[in-house]
Amino acid sequence: MIQITDLFIYPVKSLKGIALDNSQTGQRGLEFDREWMITDNAYNFISQREIELMTTIETKIDSSSLILSSPQNRRLKVPLESNRINKVKVMVWDDYCDAYDEGDEASSWLTEALGTHKGSSLRLVRFDQKDKRLVPKKYLNGVHAESAFSDQFPYLITSWESLSKLNNGLLENNSKKVSMNRFRPNIVIKGLSDIEKMTSFNLTCEKGDYQFGLRKPCKRCKITTINQETGEVENPKEPLATLVKLKNSEESHGAFFGQNAILLSDYGVLRVGDFLKLNR
Repeated sequence: MIQITDLFIYPVKSLKGIALDNSQTGQRGLEFDREWMITDNAYNFISQREIELMTTIETKIDSSSLILSSPQNRRLKVPLESNRINKVKVMVWDDYCDAYDEGDEASSWLTEALGTHKGSSLRLVRFDQKDKRLVPKKYLNGVHAESAFSDQFPYLITSWESLSKLNNGLLENNSKKVSMNRFRPNIVIKGLSDIEKMTSFNLTCEKGDYQFGLRKPCKRCKITTINQETGEVENPKEPLATLVKLKNSEESHGAFFGQNAILLSDYGVLRVGDFLKLNR
């Protein structure tokens, strides 16, 4: 049986995530997932690839605010509802998106907590809900899908079977095991081996509440080498080198772990403990 064991959102791209018991699905991902992003002064996105310490900033969402907390116990509150007027164009990978700059207080807080990037202070922006950032059609099999500030797809699904396989490989290479948070998933499941080879399959809730389409194995980058608790790179080659050797995916080159996914059904509520079925 395939079962959801964990759910996560990452309200601010590359900052710490939030573990949930349940979450509302949406066209662009789970509610509030990657709705905010950190940029430089020119509104080019910045991630842990550039500033590893981003993973040390905790995030929380209450009824009225996005709350950021630094290791120095400093907090920043950003209202969920406000009269945002500073609309800007931001760049995330090759896409230009409409967003709102969250202001100078947020900029100063982030720059003090994380430092500058190439001489630029940091800005916090929020995705404009009226904009559309489309997932490339070649992955969709005729279905419409969008994302906010995630790398490309609105959902990322990983499995405990893949992590066990990876950690066994790391031990054989005399390297340390890694935890699931290195891979920053939205949905973690158990009961499905080789999820990376399940492209074009669907995962359907047994109760019929929702359905996901697995559309592209997730090719991994430097972020997986960063300890998500400390922000330190303990081994710049692992777990990427072991993932390449394992050849999890049928794709030719790269380190693959997990599957990028889209929502195929109407909106529903995911819950930890939900059982899923694999089908085409």
